[in-house]
Amino acid sequence: MPFEENTSTKILVIDDDPAMLRMVCSVLRNIGYDVFSAKNGNSGIEEFKKENPTLVITDIHMPDISGIDVLRSIKKESPTTQVLVFSGVGTMDDIIEALRLGACDFLTKPFNLKILIHTVNRCVERNELINERINRQATLERQVVERTAALTNTFYETVKALGRLTELRDPYTAGHQDRVALLAVGIGRELGLSQSELEVIHVAGLLHDIGKAAVPVELLVKPSRLNELEFELIKNHPQSGYDIIRDIPFVESLGKDVSIVVLQHHERLNGTGYPNGLSDVKIELESKILSVADVMEAMSSHRPYRPALNIDVAMNEIRINRGVFYSPDCVDACLELFAQHDNNNTILFESLSEMDILDARN
Repeated sequence: MPFEENTSTKILVIDDDPAMLRMVCSVLRNIGYDVFSAKNGNSGIEEFKKENPTLVITDIHMPDISGIDVLRSIKKESPTTQVLVFSGVGTMDDIIEALRLGACDFLTKPFNLKILIHTVNRCVERNELINERINRQATLERQVVERTAALTNTFYETVKALGRLTELRDPYTAGHQDRVALLAVGIGRELGLSQSELEVIHVAGLLHDIGKAAVPVELLVKPSRLNELEFELIKNHPQSGYDIIRDIPFVESLGKDVSIVVLQHHERLNGTGYPNGLSDVKIELESKILSVADVMEAMSSHRPYRPALNIDVAMNEIRINRGVFYSPDCVDACLELFAQHDNNNTILFESLSEMDILDARN
């Protein structure tokens, strides 16, 4: 190792033998190292904390605390710091204990100076390799985080784009999926769901009506109520939504299959919903939450065949059908959420739009 490469490398030497201390320090300074010294273990530990050296060289047998204790203290403080131990009266047990605690090597006094220099250089190089590996690992971890964030952002932008597909065909419900997603997340929070569960609900809310892309547009914008045949066509949209998104790897991204939640969002507790007439325990919790959010938003918004209804009408709908169509817990959470915002749609959705669940994606 060229001398000029050593000048920035700090080495601390600890020994209660003044002659040995001077000799080792002199040798290491002569080959360019920045050397500090301490006459005993306690002062050595203090010097270590002050200078943060790359390598500590310590004698084992000292009057205050042993080199083994110094080694143990340094490794606890800084696991990557290299510690070279030497002794004139060391036993095999000392060597084994030193190496077990993480010493980079062990020298026996008296030692050949060339061996000392070689061993010190090797310990310093080992430290450099360890730091390079740590830095490389940190760089890889940072790249993984950055790429994961980019993929996550792309995923949610794709979800939003898919959601807008429905609204382009049905301008009267523009914003409906966004509002349902927000309200559903709000209900989920009232129920104490985890962040990952809220993520599932939010994505399902953004996509819950995507199946309407398969419904004839004239039915979506019809200015009068649908007849029985037309309504049967509309009722196909949960199944169509499921068919459209079922191959998206939601489980890998969110841990749950969102397409199932979309498929079930019009199922009802008493089995009168569609498309499969499921009842209570067979319906996903996220779908139960969506069904309440969906009916609340739909009833209080404008539709081609009627103006927006009073919020009291919408709340009365879920209150009357609590435990019949809609999950009691979900209804109670929804009503509590509205009550917290003076039963005012505008105030509620302004508050919901500021939720943390959205921060990473806006």
